[in-house]
Amino acid sequence: MNYSTIGKRFLAALIDSLAINAVGSIFAFLFGGYALTIASPVLGAVYYIICEGGAWHATLGKKAMGIMVVDANGVGIDYGQATIRYLCRIVSGLILGIGFLIALFNDQRQTLHDKLANTYVVDGVSAPVSGAGTSGAVGRGIVGVSGEVAGVFFPMLPNGILIGRDPSVCQVVFKNSGGISRLHCIVSYNPQSGMFILSDRNSTYGTFTQSGIRVTPDRSVALKSGERFYLGDPNNMFEVK
Repeated sequence: MNYSTIGKRFLAALIDSLAINAVGSIFAFLFGGYALTIASPVLGAVYYIICEGGAWHATLGKKAMGIMVVDANGVGIDYGQATIRYLCRIVSGLILGIGFLIALFNDQRQTLHDKLANTYVVDGVSAPVSGAGTSGAVGRGIVGVSGEVAGVFFPMLPNGILIGRDPSVCQVVFKNSGGISRLHCIVSYNPQSGMFILSDRNSTYGTFTQSGIRVTPDRSVALKSGERFYLGDPNNMFEVK
């Protein structure tokens, strides 16, 4: 999984704070400040549980930053797990905010409430892998089948999806896997043919179709929706949708 950066999570939290405060201001205007004092904890709970447990698996802030909350399998969480995560979030705040700072000291960037709820905040949008019972995403793109980004959907962009190790240009970034080049390959979509186009970017360890055919830099391969490819070895498998 591509774990979200601390910077993205901070900006998402800032946006969420503004959103909750805006709703609170409207509530106070309609019902008075005393009513807001009583309802304030409920507003926060409803906001986080509905947003993170729903189809987005993300609050407005997380959605704006392109990140989402998933479980240990990389699947977007449901309302039950979102509720547990929110209750654990309260614990993170009660201990002088130390629960939030824990994210600075582990590779998965989990806060205390993430660890307690067994959740992760990652880049991407949730979508199902064939045979999995996850909630679906709308639109074309690629989904990780195995490896770091397993279970995470990446929507198709006008210029395609670049995969590699360079976070400054790649939309799918590998951080911990061997055999991935800085700019490994790119996947685009041709609306005229209805096919996905897989092109290698002179990668060292190669890009392959699921059947093991290597995609050479001078010859792209067309894939139908549902077909798979991998980078270096089958442990880094993707499916086009």
